[in-house]
Amino acid sequence: EEDLDGIGAVFASKSSTDVMSPSKFTPLSPDQWACDSGKVIEQGAVILGGVEQDFGFGLRQQYFHKAVILVLDHDENQFTKGIILNKPTDRFLDDDINSGVRWRVWFGGDVQGLDTILPDITCLHSLDDPDVQKVSKSVMKDIQWTTFENAKKLVKEGKAEPGDFWLFAGYAGWGPQQLAGELDRKSWYMAATDSQTLLKELARQSKDADPLDAGLDVWELLMNMIGRGETAEECSGDFDDLMLKEWSRKNLRSEEDEIGTSSADLIDKAARLTGDDAVMEGSLLRASSAVRSPYLLSKQELHKSVVLVISDDENLTIGVMLNRPVTRGIELEITDKASMESKEVNLILRFGGEYAIKGQETMLWLHRNPRLRSENICSEIGPASTDIWKCSQEEATKAMASGLAKPEDFIIVSGVSVWPKAGALAQGMQGEVAEGNFEPISNTRIEDVWSMLTKQEVLTKLNFVKEIDVANEAWRAGGSNTSSGREDESSSTTTEGIGEGYDEEGDDSYVHKTTTKVTDLADTALRSWVASFLLGAPTLGH
Repeated sequence: EEDLDGIGAVFASKSSTDVMSPSKFTPLSPDQWACDSGKVIEQGAVILGGVEQDFGFGLRQQYFHKAVILVLDHDENQFTKGIILNKPTDRFLDDDINSGVRWRVWFGGDVQGLDTILPDITCLHSLDDPDVQKVSKSVMKDIQWTTFENAKKLVKEGKAEPGDFWLFAGYAGWGPQQLAGELDRKSWYMAATDSQTLLKELARQSKDADPLDAGLDVWELLMNMIGRGETAEECSGDFDDLMLKEWSRKNLRSEEDEIGTSSADLIDKAARLTGDDAVMEGSLLRASSAVRSPYLLSKQELHKSVVLVISDDENLTIGVMLNRPVTRGIELEITDKASMESKEVNLILRFGGEYAIKGQETMLWLHRNPRLRSENICSEIGPASTDIWKCSQEEATKAMASGLAKPEDFIIVSGVSVWPKAGALAQGMQGEVAEGNFEPISNTRIEDVWSMLTKQEVLTKLNFVKEIDVANEAWRAGGSNTSSGREDESSSTTTEGIGEGYDEEGDDSYVHKTTTKVTDLADTALRSWVASFLLGAPTLGH
């Protein structure tokens, strides 16, 4: 057998460096192999992120997109556990036993990762020392794993070196039959391969992989080896790839490299938290106009949203999005009191958020009609001077019947959004403003925003791109300068002729090694969210 015979001795050598060199391995050769194993799930198998499902990992759990996962344990009636092999980070763990030793850590999965109270650390290795194998569990030929505590002790005892191990923080887990069901939906491909292929790729990544590349080359290698190279080529550089690179930028770099953590950024946040823009009931806000949207990787519905605060207390802030029309309207029969003629009207319904307030009406009727205010048949939202009022459906129907109001005067919202208050980490919508995630809309801009909102229509597959454009125009109308500024940069900057692979040094406005601007990607992500969750047609999103 030629499957890494003697490779454990290479890794255990006292002369080896802390980073395993891929030069210790021969190039990919005929004795290295991988094959599509259908739906066979077993310990030592490799799970490859699928790309043929209708709803991929672009909007949620981007780390699973084109992931390469090694199955550590499998019981189809109990639990399946695996670690992601192609997500190295620039982060290190300190060693409390061996002075001066630092361990590079890899992202192993979303369960019990580094940011949890009790992180689960798996240490892969290929050592053949009997004392090492006594405290290790075999995964496949020449690949075992042990705990971080055991790895540190082995280094302390001189039986191993830090460079003999790969540390994975967190893991991926599936319940009974869950993975099998996801295979049926083409969320994954199952592969079988030899240990040399995996070890060679781990060693190469340890030496020179850039975390911002997101491990895509490892996935492509294995896809080619199992005969799915054409599928891999078809989706190279697609929306999900771009979202994965942005996830990698945020989560795999060292904390020192993270965007928005400089002293100037922290001072700016403190100024916004204690500034004059106090958030209160009735406040109207819009999502951040920053180049890098805070809602790119999650809660994409909030990107370029316009939000009205309807409640704010010591526990949480409750608000409603005003610029997310849905696929159905509210049909009413209005009888004109003067002529006694009846007519049917269809009013637009908007998605306000994913929550509902217990004990309250599911729909909120809003208006800025001065005649209704003067008749005292409505109530003001709160102390903020936005002139936005609320009323019941019955009050609105009567007002339209009496000629005091028109259907287009009303904005109807179903569902609410919630921002908790829990110490320094979550301070409701005021905290979102301090973080730069939201910006208060000036009272001088509210009329322009409201006017644009009234131009929206019931969402359909034919008009959803146009409706998103109108929604974005309403968001833009709430800015301090609607003719220039950060929100318009993406439309005024061209990348034509730059060439594939553009990634100007220090230019965070582009997705890593692409010509795609982050602002454009955030807009695409919003489109994908609307298509997926409001239209139920994810393939229309991008």
